[in-house]
Amino acid sequence: KRYFSFSTKMPQWGGGGEKCPRCQKTVYPAEKIAACSSSWHKACFKCATCKTNLTLNTYKDFDQEIFCKSCYQDKLHPHERNRKDLETKFNKQPGGGAAPS
Repeated sequence: KRYFSFSTKMPQWGGGGEKCPRCQKTVYPAEKIAACSSSWHKACFKCATCKTNLTLNTYKDFDQEIFCKSCYQDKLHPHERNRKDLETKFNKQPGGGAAPS
C-alpha cells in the first residue's frame, strides 16, 4: 500500500510570505510595494510621522522607516540639515560658486 503525505515545509494556514514592517502581517503580491529593502502593504505605505499616503516617487527612507519629504527633512541629523542648507545656498550663487565673504 502507498500512502500520500503532505509536506510539512509549508505553513498549514498560510501567512508564510514577507511581512510588512508597519503591521507585521503577510504582504501578498497584489498589495505589495517594495521599498526600503522591505515589502509593504499599499495601505501601510504612509509617512511614519504625519501618516500621509506615499508612493515610490514621494517617499524618503531613514533608519529603516519611511517618511514624506517634509518629515524626512525634520528627521535628518542637524549637521546633515546644515550641509544640505549650505549646498542649496552654494548652488544658488551665480556660476555655482560661493558668495564672497
